[in-house]
Amino acid sequence: MNHKVRGSTLLQQLWVFLLGLLLLLAASPAFSQQESKVLRSGWYPWDPYQYEITKDDLKQLTGLDVQLLKAVFGKMDIELKIDPVGWQQHQLDVKEGSRDIAGGAFRSKEREAYAYYSIPYRSEKDMLYVRKGEQKKFTFNTADALIKTLESGSYKLGVIEGYFYGEPLMQYINDPRNADRIVKVKDDRANFNNLLTHKIDAFPIDHLVGATLGWRYGWQKQVEEMPNPVFEDSIHVLFSKKTTSPELVERFNQTLLQMQNSGEYNKVMRNYLLPVLLGQTAGQTWFFIIDIIGTIAFAISGLLLAREGKYSLFGALVLAALPSIGGGVVRDILINRETLSVLNSPVYLVTIFATVMFFYLFFHVGDWYRRKKKTMRGHQHIFFGRIPNHAAIEFFDALGLSTFTVVGVIVAVEAKIQPLWLWGPILAALTGAGGGILRDVIRADADNPGLKGSFYAEVALIWGLILSLFLNWYSFLPKYELTHLTIAVVGVILGGLATRISVVYFKIRSPMY
Repeated sequence: MNHKVRGSTLLQQLWVFLLGLLLLLAASPAFSQQESKVLRSGWYPWDPYQYEITKDDLKQLTGLDVQLLKAVFGKMDIELKIDPVGWQQHQLDVKEGSRDIAGGAFRSKEREAYAYYSIPYRSEKDMLYVRKGEQKKFTFNTADALIKTLESGSYKLGVIEGYFYGEPLMQYINDPRNADRIVKVKDDRANFNNLLTHKIDAFPIDHLVGATLGWRYGWQKQVEEMPNPVFEDSIHVLFSKKTTSPELVERFNQTLLQMQNSGEYNKVMRNYLLPVLLGQTAGQTWFFIIDIIGTIAFAISGLLLAREGKYSLFGALVLAALPSIGGGVVRDILINRETLSVLNSPVYLVTIFATVMFFYLFFHVGDWYRRKKKTMRGHQHIFFGRIPNHAAIEFFDALGLSTFTVVGVIVAVEAKIQPLWLWGPILAALTGAGGGILRDVIRADADNPGLKGSFYAEVALIWGLILSLFLNWYSFLPKYELTHLTIAVVGVILGGLATRISVVYFKIRSPMY
């Protein structure tokens, strides 16, 4: 009898244990997921937040959101598995539980029904892009004003499936009466292509993504960003309510805060946003024009030496090319850059060659003219064969030095060389003055001015340091803007120009050892 009672009691305890275990599993849907230490996410082309690069013939996923989320979850000892998927499907997967998280998301009432939100990890601003010359059609101050403009005309709006553009615009997009005016695509590049082929009249896009794609694919001259935002808000990570828990979200939030306090967060932001923004600044037309002017001025300085030393045409080409591109080549070899910058575009070599040939003809026509008119009085004032206005060449040379200074710092940022305050000025001086020093070494000039007294490379060092320190400080700000970096770059160019002109005017020499 006692054996039966004990057996019955053990059986009841076993049932109670199993029932409790089932209740525990039911109450914590993310239990098994957290134990596996793997979270499933997705990505689609969204440069610079998530995109693929080719390295050593292999495609690698990278970008700000990708690297930041991997870093945070890595500190939580959780592996992040990221597969390619469209944004709309990504949201459906999070809703159904087949994916656990989605980065880069605005808050919306619809999403709150199926996902938890992390604390904000960055902000985003959606701007309206239109074709160049059509800005007046879409003048607006608010999203409501934009909607009235869209309703008043037969304009077609491009949008990405599953995107959230703010409540006012989403109501317009989702209204069945506007179905024939809405063109849905899977990514931003499709919107650009539709705009340029007149399939749509405008489309909203994240400010940084729009600027990045325009810069990478050369669309800046064909499109225009309207000045007022369509929508602006904080960006969060979505956690599926079916597969994760509030406790996991809280762990993520605390880890993110720790990274922000330690400076690791700013390091990721700096590595992925600053190169893009600086590259966009250097990709603007005005910067390119200054860069070409500086290249020509550097080439002319070599041509003057070639004419003075009676070099051959090929020798003149070498002396013209070295100050223009020599420093950049040495710089790229020093940092083991995958592709030398001079090989990315033929425009600089073509510019140098054209400059050499122009002045070759210029000098020889001048020589012929002087020989023909050598008996004429006052022939010493004849213009042909002389470089006009030496002061102008000094000015453009100084402008080139300042521009190359900025390029050197940008390369240091892109290469992620640390500390920036050290390598930024070094690469700036190497880019701006290294080619001239190399030219004088090849000429076997014992009085190499770049190394003996001329206050030239020091200008690039000083302003390269100033720009590098600014970028170090700027990387700790919560939000980056292309306008701020453009102002900084312009300031460094003008500062370097003024410094070099002052050095020439006041005949300032470098301190001697």
